[in-house]
Amino acid sequence: MNGYIRKIVAVILSLVFCVAVIVGVGVIFSVRNVNIEYIYYSEDGQASSSRTYADYVTSADNLNALKGQSLVLLSMADVESCVSGRFISVQSCNKVFPCTLDIVLKERVEQFCRPNSSGGFDVYDSEGVYMLSRQENLNPADDSPDVLVYAQDESFSYVVQICGYFNQSFGSLRNLVRSASVSHDAILGSDNITLSLYSGLSIVIYDYDEYAEQKISAVYEIYDGLSESQKLRGSIYAVSRSGSSSAPYAAYYNSELGY
Repeated sequence: MNGYIRKIVAVILSLVFCVAVIVGVGVIFSVRNVNIEYIYYSEDGQASSSRTYADYVTSADNLNALKGQSLVLLSMADVESCVSGRFISVQSCNKVFPCTLDIVLKERVEQFCRPNSSGGFDVYDSEGVYMLSRQENLNPADDSPDVLVYAQDESFSYVVQICGYFNQSFGSLRNLVRSASVSHDAILGSDNITLSLYSGLSIVIYDYDEYAEQKISAVYEIYDGLSESQKLRGSIYAVSRSGSSSAPYAAYYNSELGY
């Protein structure tokens, strides 16, 4: 009987010890410091700042409310749920043990518009994430249009990807590209994305789901070698070389000149 009691006491003491360890770890690794960095992208300064300021203040207050929670158990989803509004998002979150959260917030950059069934436009950020809807395609940050996209949901992400590569190679997107559209070439059996530039030039990416980044790089090499007059008309086509899809090829063609 005494042996049985001793076993029960040992189990209870073990449980008490485990609880004490858990509580101790929770206290040691609870969040005490929340460091927030804000990355601001807008070009017009004060006007866009007022648009995002409320979202930033609310998000910062919510993030500071995480103090006291377990740093070990805190997840990225917990952090993201604290970010409020349409114009702010979490770029990164790093845990610095034993008690600090380093969070980087960034302004969401409005970049794309798609016509909607209400006769207006759905607005998306540079990553293709929905932001809001409005009646006109006019970015309030600079009173200029966003890139107008004609694409179904299943191909929209490819347009965003292509435009991202374009921005990397050309150093700009909205200043150069008026619209992006997705089409199917029944003769060649390819799905294409056409970027229509404000200058009058078109860029056609054949089979946009294959080696998109390399095709955009090939397009830029051709574009960089064009004269100013050539950039006002014609098209640059990007395809994969026959028998070698890993070697994209781009060429300029002007129907008026026949080359």
